[in-house]
Amino acid sequence: MLNDNIRQLGKNSPIMVYFLSTLFVVFFSVQTIQDWQSRWAPGVIILACTLPAFAVLVSNWSDLFKGKTWPVEIKIVIFIAILGILNICFSEDQLASFKGMGLFLISGVLVFSISFSLFNTKQTQRCFFYFCSFCFIVLLLYGTFEFIQQLNIPEGRILLVSGNPIPAGSLLILLSSGPLILLSKSKNNWQRLFWVFCLLSGAFLITLIAQRGPALAMVVMVFFLAATKRKGIWLFTLVALIIVGAGYQLADKIPSQFKNELLKEETLLVRMELYHIALDVVKEKPIFGLGFNSSLSRFIPYDYQTKSYPTDRKSSFQGMVAGTYVFDNMILSFLGEMGGFFTVAYIALGVYLVINIFKVKDSKLFDHSQTLLIIIVLLGFVSHSMTFDSLKYPHLNWIFHSLLGLMANCKVSGNNYQSLSIPRADARPE
Repeated sequence: MLNDNIRQLGKNSPIMVYFLSTLFVVFFSVQTIQDWQSRWAPGVIILACTLPAFAVLVSNWSDLFKGKTWPVEIKIVIFIAILGILNICFSEDQLASFKGMGLFLISGVLVFSISFSLFNTKQTQRCFFYFCSFCFIVLLLYGTFEFIQQLNIPEGRILLVSGNPIPAGSLLILLSSGPLILLSKSKNNWQRLFWVFCLLSGAFLITLIAQRGPALAMVVMVFFLAATKRKGIWLFTLVALIIVGAGYQLADKIPSQFKNELLKEETLLVRMELYHIALDVVKEKPIFGLGFNSSLSRFIPYDYQTKSYPTDRKSSFQGMVAGTYVFDNMILSFLGEMGGFFTVAYIALGVYLVINIFKVKDSKLFDHSQTLLIIIVLLGFVSHSMTFDSLKYPHLNWIFHSLLGLMANCKVSGNNYQSLSIPRADARPE
């Protein structure tokens, strides 16, 4: 079945272009941005992000304006893009906002529109999950290699092509949607064992990364997975108590590197203090925000009096945030940097997608387990996003919005390959 799907999809250029661009974004976009000063880097990123959109437009140009009305999702996306442009115009640092907001829109909001148009059959959706699983397995192998290197180089870390261990864990969380959904659809015991092994290996690798955010995301995902099963919450509670008890008993045997990362108190206190700073920003700039990627230095002067961060610490709050000046929380970044209008519009898109799911009445058009697992993965990612600016990383932004676009197509009928076209509001099944 997979070979037939690949042969049929190979005849369709938009989705093949999308997969090729996704490969580049997942594995090479962070390195390209770190080399942003070179002449070719911005052009390569822009090309990789916009090429799938051009392929979709060319393929569907004749059908683009045939419908009486565009889908609500596309209308919200256009409105978000307009608010993004306004955010740049009213930014305190227009150049930084132009680069940051531009990258956010083309690697996120635009990708939602692309995936919303492409993943309108069960076949293309299944191919996406195989693709995520392929990337997941490649990262497992690469992460194992980095861990082996870490044994010889004490200061080495598991980065998974993300340049930082925190988004590395988040990337595994998002890509785990592939193995999770393929596991739920597997009918062969060997397939089930393979996907279970992959998921357990991913969880172990996230543990080796030794960051609290990805670990929190795993706990959230496991909790909601347990909540979907009968007596699952009791089992989750029992396992959690066993792990906590074992951790307490074996605390002295935990490597110092893991212990230092997981028990680092200063970073938690810094994030708590950033809530107060975000409130100051929102009070002053409630509509369009400070500007995407604009510095917070104006709100953290040298004589800033902290409200949550203790003053008797060895490291001062100003010293902890020097040179970064970001919220380390995606929700605060939306409110403080992008403003109230942008935040409300973005949340409205998510709320509309969830409402659409609950409106599905025909079980033949709705894959309950697939949609539920996607939501669980997204909940894990959102919980992790409360600890860092997740969507400022293009590969995370890309996969997250691809999953949102796929979730928007929860109502699909049939397994046969169809020509890909932009769905029309008056043509979508109810």
